[in-house]
Amino acid sequence: MTESAPIQDADLNRWLTQLRSNDVTLRSDAAHQLGKLADERAVPVLVEALADSDEYVRKSAVTALRRIGGPAAMEGLRQALADRSEQVVLQAVNGLRDMRDREAVEPLIRVLTRRERSLQLAATDALVRIGGDAVGPLMEAFKDRALRRRIGNQIWKILVDMGTKSIDPLLQMLTDENQYVRLTAISVLGRIGDQRVAAPLVHLFLDDLRMQEAVVTTLARLEERKVIEPPGSHAADREIFLPKDVVDGFLGRPREEATKILTEALENPSPKVRRFALKSIYALFGDTALEHLVSALKDEDIDVKRLAIKVLGRRSPGTR
Repeated sequence: MTESAPIQDADLNRWLTQLRSNDVTLRSDAAHQLGKLADERAVPVLVEALADSDEYVRKSAVTALRRIGGPAAMEGLRQALADRSEQVVLQAVNGLRDMRDREAVEPLIRVLTRRERSLQLAATDALVRIGGDAVGPLMEAFKDRALRRRIGNQIWKILVDMGTKSIDPLLQMLTDENQYVRLTAISVLGRIGDQRVAAPLVHLFLDDLRMQEAVVTTLARLEERKVIEPPGSHAADREIFLPKDVVDGFLGRPREEATKILTEALENPSPKVRRFALKSIYALFGDTALEHLVSALKDEDIDVKRLAIKVLGRRSPGTR
């Protein structure tokens, strides 16, 4: 034991005793001094001080817990997220942000619902920094209609701001039973932009008819941004052919299954989906897709007709 140890013990006991003083100023100063000591033995008493009637004492206790750190201190900071004081909660949020506390995700989502703008911004930053571990609870919040209306835009922004850290957990959400979760995952993945998402989105197109239009829109956005490999250097090639990453996604599924679903997609109410399905069939079957190409000439949408005409114009002479 060093010579300074007895001195620190004396200081620790002094400030712990003062933290229970009847004087508000003395209690606040004691919490501040305990933070400077950074002794984990002070944590239980500082956590008790989070219930103090005075806002400044509670704020000083939170600041001290931030300085001390450790699992017990983080638990105290999570508790402080429910405080009625904006300043106390702000200190707690920033502390948990710096510690990247995974267990703080759900209470931080509740902070997003607070009316104070400073708390909304701080909670947003904290959740972004926590990263992928926050994706599941954030998407779970989308299942609650009231929460979706209240903080849906904030959740979307958080997921986008996470960048590539959110991609893997978002890909898992593509199979979630909730429609809003799937749609949000598709939208965010398209905004982030990463080549890895192409094949999973193609699989979702084949597995969930309700998601087909959203998938087609997102794949087109990724192609425009050159996130997924373009089919060629000329504009005409991009109008007729699919990016290699998309074709590979179809080739990763049984051919008969993909053919059946794409044929059905030619009857989809959305012209965008019908056009994508026609391009996909041509990508898989080439000139042998004559029957589908001829049928598309009767489509009510001018863009689908134009695509069929362009593809037919590229067919090899004599192909039937």
